[in-house]
Amino acid sequence: MKVVILAAGKGTRLRPYTDDTPKALVEIKGKPYLYYLMKNLLKSGFDDICILVGYKKEKFPEFLENYGFEAQLIEQKEQKGTADAVSYVKYFTGSDNFLLVYGDNLFSVSDLKSMDKDDEFTYLCGMKVEHPEKYGVIIMEGNNVVGIKEKPKEFYGNFVSAGMLKLTSEIYPCIDKIEVSPRGEFELPDAISMLIDEGKVKVNEVKDGRLDLGCVDDIKIVEDNLDDFYED
Repeated sequence: MKVVILAAGKGTRLRPYTDDTPKALVEIKGKPYLYYLMKNLLKSGFDDICILVGYKKEKFPEFLENYGFEAQLIEQKEQKGTADAVSYVKYFTGSDNFLLVYGDNLFSVSDLKSMDKDDEFTYLCGMKVEHPEKYGVIIMEGNNVVGIKEKPKEFYGNFVSAGMLKLTSEIYPCIDKIEVSPRGEFELPDAISMLIDEGKVKVNEVKDGRLDLGCVDDIKIVEDNLDDFYED
């Protein structure tokens, strides 16, 4: 299965570490953070990888060369939301299923393997958290996904979308149909909601959670917990 890594963002909440470095390449324990995700993907059997780049895009060829990785680099020329980002990789994925991972997230090898599902369904990667209001909450009825609420003010449950999805080519017509969100972006959950309405979305719960490098305070958390997610 092909893999798309979203790594085009500026990482403003990680400044000053991202003043001259893309967020995904911020150094953690002596190596760029993306190194650990790439290694885990390869250990999980994923080797057809595309990285969507934008901010400080010139840093990525050097990263790939330094660590002996192979990946196709595609530039997201404008950052207009996560759905817009996915639209850039249409010609890379073609009609194939693919795994979408955010470049600031790290998952264990076993959880990455669990997302390798070669069927016609879209899979959200779900996990349980203490503060669901910070995330996209997955609304369930039994085993069925019936909706996603982005950072809800009301309590809908503590099962949230964890920043990794298995997508099919059916996502692209949905992206073409969505409108700009109140935040002024083309949001991927809006496209996913169309597939939910068609009964084509399932959830795969990750067992090991994830490491999220979102802001400066996360750096120490990631460093302290890295060994739980990555073994060299």
